[in-house]
Amino acid sequence: MKKLRVLDLMGKKQLLSRQRATEVVNKLDSELTNCKKITNDLEELANEKSKSLGPINSYSFQAERQLVMKLMAQKQILLNRQDFLVDEISSATKGVSAIQAKINFLEDAKLNELKKVQDNRSNLEEEELQITKKR
Repeated sequence: MKKLRVLDLMGKKQLLSRQRATEVVNKLDSELTNCKKITNDLEELANEKSKSLGPINSYSFQAERQLVMKLMAQKQILLNRQDFLVDEISSATKGVSAIQAKINFLEDAKLNELKKVQDNRSNLEEEELQITKKR
């Protein structure tokens, strides 16, 4: 019975670990979605600025050109961030899979231990029954 209790507690600990790891994956995924949205917005803004209609003076042209260059630099930073987040998500997902494997192992061990306890109980009951029959 003591071993069953330990296995049960270890299972609960792993369930909490899986919950925390899943929350991390969800946060990373939402951050990745946010980065993709911002990257698309920057792309649209850069396209709008680069397709100016009408005559403009040289100062406006230079200012818009610098703005487009800064937008593209920010877009590149966000693309790098997206690559990093994809790697982090895959790593966190592997961690969740490992935790799930531990949970499955602990459940199997718990079932095996429970079966052993039940077999021992039935053996004891059979022995007691045989002892009472002999009397």
